Amino acid sequence: MGRSGVLLMASSLLIAELQYLKPAHAVNCNSSVWKNREQCKAKKTPKEKFDAESGLAVIEYLKDIDWKNKYRNKLPWSKIVKLKSKLDGSYELVVFDRDFTDSFSTGAKEGVITRWTVDTLKGITYTAGGCGFWTCTYERSYVNDLPNSIELFVNSESFKLYGSDGEFPLPQAFINRVKELGDNASVNLKFKARAGSAAVPIGVDTIKSLQLLFTKTIKAWDKPEIKITPMEISSSKQDIEEIAANSLPSVVMLENDRSQGSGFIINNKGLVLTNRHVVMGPDKRFKVSGPSGLNTEGSVIYIDRKLDFALLKVPGANRINPLPLCYSSYPFPGQSVIALGSPLGLAGTVTRGIVSAIRRPTGEMKGITPNYVTLIQTDASISPGNSGGPLLNSNGEVIGVNTWSIPGDGGRAQNINFAISIVDVLKSLEAKAPAMNNNTNKCGNIPTTR
Repeated sequence: MGRSGVLLMASSLLIAELQYLKPAHAVNCNSSVWKNREQCKAKKTPKEKFDAESGLAVIEYLKDIDWKNKYRNKLPWSKIVKLKSKLDGSYELVVFDRDFTDSFSTGAKEGVITRWTVDTLKGITYTAGGCGFWTCTYERSYVNDLPNSIELFVNSESFKLYGSDGEFPLPQAFINRVKELGDNASVNLKFKARAGSAAVPIGVDTIKSLQLLFTKTIKAWDKPEIKITPMEISSSKQDIEEIAANSLPSVVMLENDRSQGSGFIINNKGLVLTNRHVVMGPDKRFKVSGPSGLNTEGSVIYIDRKLDFALLKVPGANRINPLPLCYSSYPFPGQSVIALGSPLGLAGTVTRGIVSAIRRPTGEMKGITPNYVTLIQTDASISPGNSGGPLLNSNGEVIGVNTWSIPGDGGRAQNINFAISIVDVLKSLEAKAPAMNNNTNKCGNIPTTR
């Protein structure tokens, strides 16, 4: 499936939610005229029931209803919803929230719908017609994704989020704060709108449901044992063409129905490293393909929610040479770098630049990653789909995992991209590193003449 198909699927459910606000022919099911008619009687609100798999009270809701079906159950707001497929049995736990204005006179509506999981926030803004006390408005409905940068506030604490197509990875720091504050937590969403900034309060019942979801359903992963092996690298200077030719066979594209991103092979055990936000969602199986001829299915075996990385076990990847890892030193500003990956599904893409800065998360970035993480800022182009791919130095050694970009603000921001340091990833994994010696370079690998 192409990226446009993935995005269409990701947006379809939220757009479908709008139909509950605006039934066919602008019917207002809350009005005395329509509430007992067939169109509105069919829209029943399902009841909560105990779900043994999650240990929570949930409302089951089918997500793959026949497209010809005119009537769906009414969407339950602020409740934990088990979105289940009747085709393959897969499911996802979500919470929907709605904040809107509704004209008493005309029935015209304007609002924001958000969809929350333990991994993501997705949202749309909309305007729609309706029927009020005096008249009906038959204006066309308009639906737009949230802009690519938003802010979440937990009480007065701000968390800046960057995403695309209205979807944003939820940082672990935000989740922790919502859990910690309990009944004292208030959550607000802020974003740029046509008339300035819009502030959207998240409902109290929604927050309570999110606290239950965050507390009871986030999986604790067993940390795999990782052993670092120094690799031979060329002692002579290589040009970009040589580095790309040597490195691209070890870079893969990851795809499933919800997501597309990049990854790279890190050892001879068939492990692939990528970003956590690439593998978000209930389905942890991915099609893994690469220029070396790899075309198989890999499964997620570990997720680090704080540093935003994940590991997949990929059959056949053990036959492909892993990339050398720069595990013993950080890069420095001005150093030449190369980014590899699959932006917008374009596998085998190579971009180049420099290390613009080495940073610790401060200001707007502190909510995205922990304050002890080293961020590599680079002007090497990184686009959606590059996430999880390697950032290489001029020796072809991995110095970071390409993670996110700050979107341009009216042309005032360009080429501000970030990678998580591979040193910090390996530290988090408690990877066993060999001792440095006279034969290794500052990254821990072995320069040779070849």
